[in-house]
Amino acid sequence: MGVVLQSMNRLYPLVLEHRLPGPIRYGISASIMVACAVLQMTLQMQTGAPGYFLLLPGVFLSGLVFDRGSGIFAAIIAIGVGAYLSYAGSNGIDYLSTNALFAITAAGTATVAEFQRAELRRVMLADKTKAVLLQEMAHRTKNNLAILGGMIRLEARHGGPEVAAALEATARRLQVMAEVYDHLSLKQDSRSVNMRYFLNDVVEKVFQSLAPSGPIAFQVVCEDVYLANNHALAIGMIANELVTNSLKYAFPCDRPGHIVVALSSGSGIELSVSDNGLGLREGADPGGLGSRIVLLLTQQLEGEIAYQRLDPGLRVQVRAHPR
Repeated sequence: MGVVLQSMNRLYPLVLEHRLPGPIRYGISASIMVACAVLQMTLQMQTGAPGYFLLLPGVFLSGLVFDRGSGIFAAIIAIGVGAYLSYAGSNGIDYLSTNALFAITAAGTATVAEFQRAELRRVMLADKTKAVLLQEMAHRTKNNLAILGGMIRLEARHGGPEVAAALEATARRLQVMAEVYDHLSLKQDSRSVNMRYFLNDVVEKVFQSLAPSGPIAFQVVCEDVYLANNHALAIGMIANELVTNSLKYAFPCDRPGHIVVALSSGSGIELSVSDNGLGLREGADPGGLGSRIVLLLTQQLEGEIAYQRLDPGLRVQVRAHPR
């Protein structure tokens, strides 16, 4: 149904709003009926029995796609074609009654098409209204989160170094939440996020916020993966924390390096963040606030996290199977 609505929404301005001129609408309706008449005549020559039923789909299609006038026009053509095909040289009672019944059926088909068209129009208008409301809600939520983040950053300027760092980290997390709403879209009647662009924005804003002094590059490897908005938010927060940890601890003394963020989806979601920095010391166990947030978000996604020591550097992998 979602695919049908999306297809009809593309035709909405052209068809349902009557932007096609009347002669074109009637011309297309006539062409549809000519095609139906040719099919009906071909079938009649093959079977030898007169019929009408292949004319009715043309009446219905004309009334559904265009308007009531086009449906009635198609019905008149169908009645004329039916009368011609069933004429056997006499105007007896059987001929008249049969064609009268078909005329009533054709008119009824045009009426049903008009009712169906009105219902489709109502459904598509409701769908458009829902999309506009969701976009407006997303825009307002993002603005509110951005204002809150700005207030937190303002407070950070008046605190000590530790307080300022904590508030700045909180502001970055709010920024990730706000970023989701920039990439929120309606896909098959659900709210989803294209992770390819979302992750790029998240990582880029972490780099802008922390502004590493050394020459550190980043790369995001992700195809067009769509995730539900709540799962996308969790993945974005995890990526934010892991990239932040790499920038803060993996490259001391202006050490150069690179960070790679990769996301793939198959039977589940797999996110990895790797760097070529100092890595994790032997026997050390990540236990900072950022690592605890990553662990909680991974548990929320019903996944597991693994730390892999590289030579040099560290790779953190999160595998999740959200429902």
